[in-house]
Amino acid sequence: DLFAMVEPILPSLREDDVVVWVLGSGPYPPGVVALQELLDAASEELEPEDAWQPQDMNDTCLYIFTSGTTGLPKAARVSHLKSIMCLSFYELVGASSRDVVYLALPLYHMAGSLLGILSAGATCVLKEKFSASQFWDDCRAEGVTVFQYIGELCRYLVNQPPRPGEREHGLRLAVGSGLRPDVWQRFLQRFGDIRIVETYGMTEGNVTLFNYTG
Repeated sequence: DLFAMVEPILPSLREDDVVVWVLGSGPYPPGVVALQELLDAASEELEPEDAWQPQDMNDTCLYIFTSGTTGLPKAARVSHLKSIMCLSFYELVGASSRDVVYLALPLYHMAGSLLGILSAGATCVLKEKFSASQFWDDCRAEGVTVFQYIGELCRYLVNQPPRPGEREHGLRLAVGSGLRPDVWQRFLQRFGDIRIVETYGMTEGNVTLFNYTG
């Protein structure tokens, strides 16, 4: 969907040896890797372990976009070790493979990708664009039990007009960052007994905070 934003600068990217991967059928200009064709042709068999196991867990696994906590927006380096640590995030807050996680955060940020999708083996419901008016209907339709938020999403929910059935859901856990105390209280009073775990961490940082006690 965003390829048109990159296409004008392809020549300069090629000069800097930057490879552009695109998920979609194309066609694309020379120098662009169409991932869908490679995925369709890929074998279902795993490569031998020595082909994909990193020699050093502190080596770069991927770069991920950060909005600039420590400066301008940039691509922050994420090691293999940090990626694996992210796998345990939802287990730390009490989720399991039996849960269904509702995710409407951007996948180019760490919260949506490394924390959200890699969620304890749970089913992940991806919403392309968050809708406060559809949220509880989505939760009922998909059997959602866990919601990953940023504080503004919860504020949008409590600012919606009251609707019948908004306490009739299976949501038991909400995890995220930036939830103001007044919104937190209104959220629980209105939508029921949901455990909220507020966290804070930086993509390029090495410490994460959890509010376990509520």
